[in-house]
Amino acid sequence: MTTEIRSKEFLNLIQERVARVSIAPSTLRGQGKGVMAAAQKFLIKKVELTGLKGMTSKEFSCWLDHTTEALKHSFPRGEARNNWGAARKSINIFLESCLYNKFLSEEYDLEKLAEFMETPLDNGAAEKIQKKAQSFGIPIRKKWKTIKSLEPDQSASLQEVALKWANEKKVPRGYLDLWLWQSDSDD
Repeated sequence: MTTEIRSKEFLNLIQERVARVSIAPSTLRGQGKGVMAAAQKFLIKKVELTGLKGMTSKEFSCWLDHTTEALKHSFPRGEARNNWGAARKSINIFLESCLYNKFLSEEYDLEKLAEFMETPLDNGAAEKIQKKAQSFGIPIRKKWKTIKSLEPDQSASLQEVALKWANEKKVPRGYLDLWLWQSDSDD
């Protein structure tokens, strides 16, 4: 990579593009007025990808929880302000998109974090993960309702199944979403 392309300005522009493309109207449909714009702004201005370099699983988990809370509190006042599910989904989709971006992934060693990353949860993904949990014999603590009602304990339960499923497929959990987007991803 040339020095010009590796400049902080260039990487910031890519991060902004990734945030705007990954957090689109369909990503946060029905989550409240101003939630999409607030999520994009937060991911552009507040998330320092350089800080992710070299994190352990535990450090990444703490970072993800802290960043989710911070994003949740940046949402507009009212019902959206406490939308933990929308915040977590936004961060997970953004990180997944950064992982798939050549420049960001290489610069910040995101490939090493793929095994720690979570599977972004939405109605389709959660339903498929819950179905897979049955085949694994893993009880889900709380049945999926909506992204607005998603709470940390329910997310953790679904992510546990997603991790087992990813291990079965021999891929890091950060890549499982590729299978969940396919219409026949029940296997």
